[in-house]
Amino acid sequence: MQLEIKAIKKEAGGVFSLLFSKPENFIFYPGQYLDIGRILSISSSPTEDFVMLTYKTGISSFKKMLEKVKIGDLFSSSHPAGTVVMDNSSPIVMIAGGIGITPHRSMIKWAVDSKADLPITLIYSNSDEDFIFKEELDEWVKQYPKLKIHYMVTSKDGHLTKEKLRSIINFPLSIINSIFYLAGPPSLVDDFENILLSLGIDETSIRTDRFDGL
Repeated sequence: MQLEIKAIKKEAGGVFSLLFSKPENFIFYPGQYLDIGRILSISSSPTEDFVMLTYKTGISSFKKMLEKVKIGDLFSSSHPAGTVVMDNSSPIVMIAGGIGITPHRSMIKWAVDSKADLPITLIYSNSDEDFIFKEELDEWVKQYPKLKIHYMVTSKDGHLTKEKLRSIINFPLSIINSIFYLAGPPSLVDDFENILLSLGIDETSIRTDRFDGL
């Protein structure tokens, strides 16, 4: 499958989004990814008229190549893949670290556009206050009453702990039948997962997406 860049968007920090023209009959589920020489989560929603991949600059040859792309460039891509997709049958708790917000943006935007009657809590951890997609997320909170967002600046607030998580999600009442989606750097996702397991969350209710940042 060929994808053509229609726009390049500077996001927060050293993060960029590539917006591609949406191929005819392009179908995917919120939370899936594409392989364009490297696997990247789709950060756009199926409800949008473009396909967006968002990445953080890095030192790998692939990331250096992305710094040179321009509008009109073509990428060879896999078809959408991945099983960590949105399940709209249960309340959702998302925990994102840094660039791990990308699949969550897709899911939240889908819920907003489709007016899903689905409680969503996003806990978004970042090293500083330069949160990716923050303007959009804050706007979607106004449009979607069942969306709650908690921003954590680790340089100021410290890292997410069991105690902090318990206070945010009203443990244990709010976790009944909830599904937890974790995304971010591997060590961070491991920490998040261990916290949930220590709180008694069943491993079948935890979906993980690990991002390496090179």
